[in-house]
Amino acid sequence: MKILFVHQNFPGQFAGLVDRLLTDNVEVAGIGAREFQHSRIRYHRYGAPMVQQSNDLSIDDASGRLRRASAVAAQARLLQHTGFEPDVMVVHSGWGEALYLRDIFPRARLVCYCEFFYHRAGTDIGFDPEFPIESLDILHRLRVRNAFELASVDDAVACISPTLWQRSTYPAELHSKIAVLHEGIDVRGLVSDEAAEAQWRQKLGIRRSAPVITYVARYLEPHRGFHTFIRAVPILQSLAPDAHILVVGSEKGGYGATPANGQTWKELLLQQNGWEIDHTRLHFLGNLPFRDYVTVTRMAQVHLYLTYPFVLSWSALEAMAMGHAIVASDTPPVAEFMTDGETARLVNFFDSEALARATIDLLRDRQQREHLGQAAQDLVRQRGLDRAEASQKLASFIRQL
Repeated sequence: MKILFVHQNFPGQFAGLVDRLLTDNVEVAGIGAREFQHSRIRYHRYGAPMVQQSNDLSIDDASGRLRRASAVAAQARLLQHTGFEPDVMVVHSGWGEALYLRDIFPRARLVCYCEFFYHRAGTDIGFDPEFPIESLDILHRLRVRNAFELASVDDAVACISPTLWQRSTYPAELHSKIAVLHEGIDVRGLVSDEAAEAQWRQKLGIRRSAPVITYVARYLEPHRGFHTFIRAVPILQSLAPDAHILVVGSEKGGYGATPANGQTWKELLLQQNGWEIDHTRLHFLGNLPFRDYVTVTRMAQVHLYLTYPFVLSWSALEAMAMGHAIVASDTPPVAEFMTDGETARLVNFFDSEALARATIDLLRDRQQREHLGQAAQDLVRQRGLDRAEASQKLASFIRQL
């Protein structure tokens, strides 16, 4: 069996599945936009599309996706010239990469990874009253993105979404075509390292007896509740004067808009709220390599996770797998995996005080922390979210197409 994977950040969400298939001696090829090398994978890199900026967001977005589709198609033809004819193609449907593939490989069965379908309202757009939609151009651009998504899904014989809620964002008539199969998380890689933890504590000046709270997001931005979190920090520090708060995530970039004045969200929100904060107990660590991220997160007594109605982060499931007591936003992607009082404490996304007080409650109640952490860990196991198990399910799904 021959399988072609296409993902701009190859292998992306397909990493575990690719490893599983290689173990089963499946012939694998990949196309992506980043550097990648593997002795058993034919990998072709396409150049990132250069788009001449216009004054129209929708035109620029469409142009970028069309150029990406053309770049992927060019690499697919090169693969074809080497004699590689895939039986199955697995492609993330979000960036236009799948658009021309069945023109080149008409006999191949296309499987789309369906991560998120945009809406004018009801998901991330329009969710936060503090940041209303400022231009119809934003909505127009989302229609363009969805058009490319639909064109790809139409070509597919089957699709995959990682969660029920993410599938629910797609049009109802497509749900029967989309299987819910999570790609899994690296549970085996979430092991503790006491020596590394001691080094981090020394580096940050945190005594072993001091309570630790962690907040993790790929980007420090409103989509992941960074504004709600920062406004909770002064309350947390006043109620837990010996606690240290560790923040993992990039200041630059994000899923949503950046502040109009050119600042990062961290700069803007600290400018507004920083005078209330003891900065010696608030540590911004940036993006971390996986092992450091695991070590830092494992230091926590309480872990915080907030998100708009948007894609659920791996970090939320990883915190559950580590057995953390979690305080999270009561939003649909979270509620699919966490239940208030059973596997986590859930609070209103916008309520900084509720976030702080739920966190303090857990800091003061070890028994509750242990109960929630164990229940969260059990749920990850019961749902088969370990990457090895999840990858086996995905591989079986693809083989039976």
